[in-house]
Amino acid sequence: MLKNSFSVMVFTSISRVLGLIRTVLIAYYFGAGMKTDAYFSSYKIANFFRQLFGEGALGAALIPTYNEKENAMGKDEAKVLIFSVLNFLFIFLVILSLVTIFFSTEIIEYTVKGYSIETKLLAIKLLRIMSFYILFIGISGTISVLLNNFNSFKTPAFMPIMFNISIISSILFFHKKYGIIALAYGVLIGGILELMVVLPIFCSKIKNYKIKIEFKDPYFKKIFKLMAPMLLGIFARQINTIIDQFFASYLVKGSVTALENATRIYGLPLGIFAISITNVLFPVLSKNMEKNDYKGAKFEMEKSLNFVSFLIIPSIFILTFYSRDVVKLLLGYGEFSKNEIINLTSESLFYYSIGLLFYSWIHIISRGFYSKKNTKRPVAYSIISISINITLNYLLVGIMQHRGLALSTSIASMFNFILLYVSFNKRYIKLDTKKISKFILKTSIVSFIALFFTYKIKIIILKLIAFLFVYFIFFLRKIMKEKVNFFTNL
Repeated sequence: MLKNSFSVMVFTSISRVLGLIRTVLIAYYFGAGMKTDAYFSSYKIANFFRQLFGEGALGAALIPTYNEKENAMGKDEAKVLIFSVLNFLFIFLVILSLVTIFFSTEIIEYTVKGYSIETKLLAIKLLRIMSFYILFIGISGTISVLLNNFNSFKTPAFMPIMFNISIISSILFFHKKYGIIALAYGVLIGGILELMVVLPIFCSKIKNYKIKIEFKDPYFKKIFKLMAPMLLGIFARQINTIIDQFFASYLVKGSVTALENATRIYGLPLGIFAISITNVLFPVLSKNMEKNDYKGAKFEMEKSLNFVSFLIIPSIFILTFYSRDVVKLLLGYGEFSKNEIINLTSESLFYYSIGLLFYSWIHIISRGFYSKKNTKRPVAYSIISISINITLNYLLVGIMQHRGLALSTSIASMFNFILLYVSFNKRYIKLDTKKISKFILKTSIVSFIALFFTYKIKIIILKLIAFLFVYFIFFLRKIMKEKVNFFTNL
C-alpha cells in the first residue's frame, strides 16, 4: 500500500505546488480585497460538489457497494451498477448546474450577507460562469474513486495538475484583459480538462459502456441509502462553511481571502500526505472488511495513522512556529506584500494548523467506518463537531476576529476525531492506542529538537530546510533498516 501511496504523493505534491503557485499568482495580481473575497466565496460554492461526489459521499457509498456486488455476482453485473450511477449522476448534475445559474443571486445573497452590493454582484457573475464546473468535477471525481478501486492511482492523482495549470494560465495570459473573471473561466476549463484526463483510462477499463439506469437494482438503491446520512453531514458542513463566511464577511476587508489562503497553505501537507494515503487506503480497507480480514485492516490502519503522523507532526511545528515566515515566503509578493494582509493570513494559519493532525486522522478513521458501510456514525459525529464549531465561532469571533474562526475549526476537529476513534475501537477494531501514542510522542520530541536548532536562523528557506534535515536525520538509520516496518515498529 505504501508503494502506491508514494506514487500518489509525487503527483499530489506536483499538484499542490501548482496550487500554491496559483495562490501566489492570485495574491500577487489581485491581493486580498473585494474581488478576491467574491471569487473565493463563489468558488467555494461550486467546489463543494468535489467533496460531495469526488472525495465524499458518493465515493464512500459506491466503492464498498461495488465490491460487495462484484464478490456476489461478478464483474459484469458490477459494471451495470457503474453505468446506472454515472448516467443518473450526469442527468442530476446538468439540472443542478442550471439551477445554480438561475438562482445564483439568491445563493450569494444568503451565503455572504455581509458583503457590499458591488462584491455580491461580482460573486454572482463569477458563480454563473463556474456553475457547469459542478458537472465536470462531479463526473470526474466519481470516475477517480472508481479508478482508485481498480488499483489505478496515478491518473486520478494527476487529474488536479491539469486543473491548476488551467487556472495558472488564465491568470498569466488573461488577467489584464478580464481581471478576476479570468479565474472563473480557468476553473470551468480546468474542470473540463480533469474529465478529459480520467475518461480515456476509465473507458479502457470499463468497455461497452451502456446508457441505462437500473432503478430496480438493489445495489443501486443501497448506494443512495448509504449516501443519505452522508448527504446530511455534507450539507451540515456546507451550512458550517456558509456560517464561517457569514461571520468573516462582517470582519475587516480581506478576512475571507486571508482565511482561504491560510486554508490552502495548511492544505499542502494535508493533501500531499493525508489525502494521498487515504485514497490508497480506502479500497484496501473496503476489500479487507468485505472478506472479514480484521487483522489486515488493523495493520493497514495503524500503519497509515503512523505514516501520516510522521509527516504531519513536523508540518504542524513549521506552520505554527514559523507561520509568518511561511506566509511571507509563499505569498508575500506584489499586492499581497502589505503587512496587514500578511498578519491576517499568518494568524489564521497558526490557529488552523493546531488542528492539522486531527484533520488528517479524521480522513483515515472515517474510511474505516465507510468500509464497513457505516455512514451514520461519522455523519452524527460530524454534525456534533459542526455544532461545536458554530458555537465557538459565535463566542470567539468578537474576541479574536479571524483567529477565532480558525481556532474554532481546530477545536471542533479534535472533538470529531475523538468521537470517531473511540467509537471505531469499540465497534470494529481495537487499534493499539499505546503504540500509536508512543509514535506520536517520539515524532513530536524530534520536531521540537529540530525547532530548537533552527529557530534563530534568519533566512526563511534555510530555516525550513534545516528543520527538515534535522528531523529526518534522527530517523534515517531506522527507516533505512526497517523500511515499511518502521511505521509499525517505532
